[in-house]
Amino acid sequence: MDVALIKWKIKQNLEKLLIPDKTKVFFIHIPKSGGTSIDKAIRKHYRHSYSRIEASPSHETAKMLYGIDIQKGETNKLLQFREQLVIYEMFRETQYISGHVTYDQETWEKFHHQYLYVTCLRHPVKRYISNYFYNAFKESEHFKIKEDLATFLDTPRGKEGGYEYIRYMGGISNQIDYEYTSQAAIARAKENLAKLAIVGFLEDLNSFILNFKQYTGTQLRITHRRKNPVKNPDIDEATMKKITKICAPDLELYEYAKNKFTKVLK
Repeated sequence: MDVALIKWKIKQNLEKLLIPDKTKVFFIHIPKSGGTSIDKAIRKHYRHSYSRIEASPSHETAKMLYGIDIQKGETNKLLQFREQLVIYEMFRETQYISGHVTYDQETWEKFHHQYLYVTCLRHPVKRYISNYFYNAFKESEHFKIKEDLATFLDTPRGKEGGYEYIRYMGGISNQIDYEYTSQAAIARAKENLAKLAIVGFLEDLNSFILNFKQYTGTQLRITHRRKNPVKNPDIDEATMKKITKICAPDLELYEYAKNKFTKVLK
């Protein structure tokens, strides 16, 4: 037998002995929905086999290799690139994978028997506001918002923030004129969300912890990880109404998720 092949088999056997066999998990981390804290808690139990699809490095890689640039409105192309990175990790049988990655139907069909699909949601209006102030006041230029809130609401990116859940759970469409705010898009997001094993809520993390333990046998300890630079921002009633209207698609999916995945949301 070839010496190189023998060494490879020995290495594979050693890895099986050294790396505990755990339930494989894919965490769809939707921005500003409590995902950073959850990701940290899960990673503590998967130190030997995990992959985090980091936001900024994946963007820089996509920009260098394919010219994809979010500053040019190519967010969907970036999300598709991240999906490809996830597929690679799933073929590697990485036990825990997480990141700002959208649901993809083909990937789910191929791997959902091997991976536990998990996500966490937050009230869309609160998520929208948190996302704005986090990106407006952070030091990094990655996804930084430079407009004031009133101006931002009327920008393409400001409107996109109201259907973030629809895009993440409905999946990326290659149709140029695809409307993520349409009832068809919302229905597709609901259908895909219903396939996930665990859908948690930032407002009720205790239930998320309980469900995760039931599926994996792992007890999570979730602590608050990332703080927003602006606490309790003062937003006038008219602006709040406008944000609520923008978030209508995500609000519909959020209410659907509450009804399906919880009996009572505290």
